[in-house]
Amino acid sequence: MRVGIPRALLFHHYGDCWLSFLEALGVEAVLSGPTSSDIVNAGVIHADNETCLPVKVFSGHLLELKDNADVILVPRVISQGYGTCSCPKFLGLPDMARALAPDLPPVLSPAMDLGDRRFLWLRDWYKVGRALGCGRLATAVAVRGLVESLKAHDVETGCESENDGALSVGVAGHFYNVNDPHVSLRMLERLQGMGARALTIEQSSEREARRQAASLPRKVYWGFERRLAGAVLHWSRTASVSGIIFLTSFACGPGSFIGALLEDELSREGSVPFMTITLDEHSAEAGLVTRLEAFTDMLRRVPARKPASAALERGAVL
Repeated sequence: MRVGIPRALLFHHYGDCWLSFLEALGVEAVLSGPTSSDIVNAGVIHADNETCLPVKVFSGHLLELKDNADVILVPRVISQGYGTCSCPKFLGLPDMARALAPDLPPVLSPAMDLGDRRFLWLRDWYKVGRALGCGRLATAVAVRGLVESLKAHDVETGCESENDGALSVGVAGHFYNVNDPHVSLRMLERLQGMGARALTIEQSSEREARRQAASLPRKVYWGFERRLAGAVLHWSRTASVSGIIFLTSFACGPGSFIGALLEDELSREGSVPFMTITLDEHSAEAGLVTRLEAFTDMLRRVPARKPASAALERGAVL
């Protein structure tokens, strides 16, 4: 039995957990290839025009698995923690996957509701084991391993360092945008090539991010966006980065809300230079390089500062 997993969206965050679950069951996991122009184009053609770029990319990865897997695993991620909810596209992702093409393999869609303290959502993962023909014991062991891997997934890493005067740029965005080189147009690599140290929100303390997000004038209910907003505020208020780039995708509802909220908050505080870059399927590398060069050149001209002091640069759409 070959279980396909699209290398897109939440695979960039929970992929290791899903792969370890399938490995414990003893079934073969088949990943779609790294995002490419062909995958993006296929997704753009078949996905709904009004969906965001990451969903179009996800659709392209689904189509690549069509002839390579017996079933496809698309978890329905309901929440990332207590008191949070997911973007609506994650809730409806399995249904969109089934409607994408008539000849796709069957879609397994176990729920992931990490905010459910009763863990009722684990019943779906037991059903996945039975659907794949695995025994009760093997399934129970795999589910227990899944829970343990999810608990260890967000353990504090403590890898963020204080700003030592070197040029450092915080790149804030959804995992599936920032960590996919094709979607982000190799932004992290380009920043490093320009002599800047790039930090992502995974390198910030989740506990500190929650504390900082609680200070916002509006409560953020989306789990990933709350983590993102808290990381940006932490970077800004502790002067741990020279500037911040907010990477979002066109037609992303939560992203547009959080981006505007952060711009207002950082502008009010007179904080670090802040630039928004919006990507879609038409974005070109030349436009990104120009924006990054201008931003890093501007940061080099800004003198070393103390926490909560600097300027705000309005966002640009590439």
